[in-house]
Amino acid sequence: MNCQNYLFYNILFACFYFLSCNLDWKHNAGDPFTKEYWRTRFLEEWFVAYPRIFVIQGRVSGLYQNSLKLVSSSDGTSVSISANGSFSMTVFASPKYFDIQISSQPDNLHCIVWDRGVWDGTNQTNMLITCPFAKTVVLGKTLLWDRCTFGSSWNPEGNGTGIGNGDCSIGTATALNYCTTGEGYNATTNPNACNGGNNSFLVDKGPIFSACLNSRNSKRYGQSNWRLPLYTEMFSIIRCSATNTGVITGEDGCLTVGDATKYPGATADPILFPGTIADNYWSSQTFPAGGDIQAYMINFNPGNESYLNKDQFAYVRCVSE
Repeated sequence: MNCQNYLFYNILFACFYFLSCNLDWKHNAGDPFTKEYWRTRFLEEWFVAYPRIFVIQGRVSGLYQNSLKLVSSSDGTSVSISANGSFSMTVFASPKYFDIQISSQPDNLHCIVWDRGVWDGTNQTNMLITCPFAKTVVLGKTLLWDRCTFGSSWNPEGNGTGIGNGDCSIGTATALNYCTTGEGYNATTNPNACNGGNNSFLVDKGPIFSACLNSRNSKRYGQSNWRLPLYTEMFSIIRCSATNTGVITGEDGCLTVGDATKYPGATADPILFPGTIADNYWSSQTFPAGGDIQAYMINFNPGNESYLNKDQFAYVRCVSE
């Protein structure tokens, strides 16, 4: 018997001997002068915290086309996962303090540990890994996009786009104004009320700004740097069809690859971006023409650059870095 096991069994013996003593007649797990208190501490804090070999069992959802790699920071054990569904990995770690990281992310997604699962006394079960972000690279910068239109949220259990893919079935996509009279907007006298009074500034107040600010403050999906995208960044998520791999730019958009090749509905990959509306999505930028009354946007119907008056309604997709 090695020293580690010898120490473990001595601790077990001492704890069971101590718990067998009649400390008090009371039954209060919060009172340190009762057996219940020490039994709870032993089982939940000491015994479960002690490192040993066990199995982590879980599921992956939201994965699409690419694979990811999980690693245990405790012992370096890793497993590669290439499809949605169940997985398991055997680790040597503390059941209470184990840490699983995603050491290799998919090229087109960013995945997170959504739920660590539960300890069943022998193994860690029901861990959930899912991928609420789509990923693009623009001018060397990696952008993490909310896969859901504002108003809806990622559902790792959703099957609207196929079993295991996840979807945006929590909530409902909501159209918003860029700016309103409540923020002082006036098309004639104050068209830049929501972008610092200058058409070169980004939006800094109003409904669409607040939408992504709320995501930042709530640390949506664990991220705290949400913002409105630039319209040129939104070009990177236009997909006219499954065979279109190029980046579409300008007002022609998907017309350059022919209408016959377009996805039905919105010009965005329906699995990467489930529930995308075939309509306008705001950017954070004013269109500096026509009196600054319009903002740049992307229209995910034809898949092109577009413009809309700031007091009109369009959709929002927030992005983080």
